[in-house]
Amino acid sequence: MIRAALALLAACSASAASHAPTDCFYDCKPAAPAAPCFYDCPPSPPPPDKHPPQPPAVLGKLDPIGERVQLLREAADQLEKAMTALQQGNRRLAEQLFSTAELLAPDVLEPLAPAFREGAPPRVTTPPVQADPKAAPQPAVVGSSEAEDEVDKVPAPKIEFGSLTGAMQIDGKRTTGAFGLVTLEPIGATSKPRTPKPHILEQRDRAFRPHLMAISTGSTVAFPNYDPYFHNVFSTSPIAAFDLGIYKNTQAREYTFTKEGIVRIGCNLHANMSAYIAVVSAPAYVVTDENGQFAFERLAPGRYTLHAWSERSTAPITQTVTIKVGRNEVTVGVTGDAASGPQPDKFGTKRPPGRDRP
Repeated sequence: MIRAALALLAACSASAASHAPTDCFYDCKPAAPAAPCFYDCPPSPPPPDKHPPQPPAVLGKLDPIGERVQLLREAADQLEKAMTALQQGNRRLAEQLFSTAELLAPDVLEPLAPAFREGAPPRVTTPPVQADPKAAPQPAVVGSSEAEDEVDKVPAPKIEFGSLTGAMQIDGKRTTGAFGLVTLEPIGATSKPRTPKPHILEQRDRAFRPHLMAISTGSTVAFPNYDPYFHNVFSTSPIAAFDLGIYKNTQAREYTFTKEGIVRIGCNLHANMSAYIAVVSAPAYVVTDENGQFAFERLAPGRYTLHAWSERSTAPITQTVTIKVGRNEVTVGVTGDAASGPQPDKFGTKRPPGRDRP
């Protein structure tokens, strides 16, 4: 099927090229045959290259047929490279090359997608949407139930509150250079689910921002690209496995997170890029700073189940805290047992540290 697509692309480009304008339109005379040469002949020209290099074309200066020819030639070249990479077992490179070809000739290459994406997370195929090109950069971390309540102007119950400040330790040591999450659920009481919100996790300067984001269950996150090159956002998390594919600068795709848990986000083109989305159903939550410090300013007195997690942990820990009117403090300890280094690509293949592609 892949070779058939290559043949079809070649046929399409040849058909389009056959309609290109010539210098003669009517009453044309056949070209005179070249005179024979028997001695002191000029050297014969080299045989034509089967795949002569094409000069970079400025599509804006081509007519519609010329533009189509150029796109089909480029798509065929990328598809041929993708097929070679797939045969050599480099699935990640093969899929990247195929995705580039797919952008150039989607109508021809759509049937071939399963051959290049088998084993990857489900693909989000909705068309990219336009992102705000003047948007300010996102902060390093985002996520606070109390901050959301302030924005939504949720009135506070008329009771005396307690506050809770705390520090997160990793393997019994002070946290440095790692963000985390703390959630609180009242024991013996039901709480109203929080309203899902739209959020943004951007790709900027070859990094994800925020690096950690806490959101309510059911929230939708947009992933705009603000770099002058492609990214490929994906997750292989069991609670939210998806593949956003590649899209251009100031474009975005979205994904709605319907299940609670920690989702690690990666870029299939750049191994050094990673981020975390904490999908939370608890009524109270807050992200820590990079030193593990956190604070809740407005808590009803009572007993709570506290969950805490760090980006260096494989799973959250659980403990019980009692909140009294006034100031309260707590120290929470999590494990540092998460694997270091870049996460595997979207096919589950391990990657070396560093930047894969510009």
